[in-house]
Amino acid sequence: METYMITAFENDGTMVLNEAYEAADDREAKEKGLGLLREAGHEHKGARIVRRGQLIYFERCKLPGKLKGTAS
Repeated sequence: METYMITAFENDGTMVLNEAYEAADDREAKEKGLGLLREAGHEHKGARIVRRGQLIYFERCKLPGKLKGTAS
């Protein structure tokens, strides 16, 4: 079993979830991590899952429209 970390963020960068858990492989880790996001009500937030510094899953924050000063 490997240890994985899941972290979820609000659009402003505030961390709303930061939890360690174990899984047998990357596929199982992704499934468990997405389940943790759903349970916590953060499934539509930016999130990442990592194992020993390696990125397993990444979802960008869902920004509500165009940000000032950015290209469209």
